[in-house]
Amino acid sequence: MKKLLLNFVILFAVIIALASCERDDICIDDTTPNFVIRFFDAEEPTDFKTVNQLSVKSNTSVIEGDSLTFSSVDSIAIPVNTITSSTQYILTINSNDATTLNQDTLTITYASQDLFIGRACGFKSIFNNVTYEVTNDSDNWIQGIEVVTDIIENETQAHLKILH
Repeated sequence: MKKLLLNFVILFAVIIALASCERDDICIDDTTPNFVIRFFDAEEPTDFKTVNQLSVKSNTSVIEGDSLTFSSVDSIAIPVNTITSSTQYILTINSNDATTLNQDTLTITYASQDLFIGRACGFKSIFNNVTYEVTNDSDNWIQGIEVVTDIIENETQAHLKILH
């Protein structure tokens, strides 16, 4: 009888232990989207045009000095500062050649909205009422911009077209 009771207690403990297990918390949902820019030919606005040696640096990044470098691209996805209501990017073409490099400043302004996704993912931010502005200087390589959308909520489409 004692052996039967002991087996029952062990079986009960194993069942309780297995029933209390949870699945691993792995985030498979979308997180805060990056800002997607596509580059187009200013003379043929429907044709993609690559940008050579593009460097992107943010004056409003959380950690100063952050920059991304792309060798030859027709689109980029870059992070947006979730702490502020605007992010300023310095876009430099030909960044590896001091004689031909050219910098333009793009500022995006937005209202950030935090959404709770789940325990594994936490919160994500989406950006509403986004406006874009290129600072004019004496030598802009960005010849124009076309707004695709004023909401940054996913990375499946471009948010801004830059004509150069």
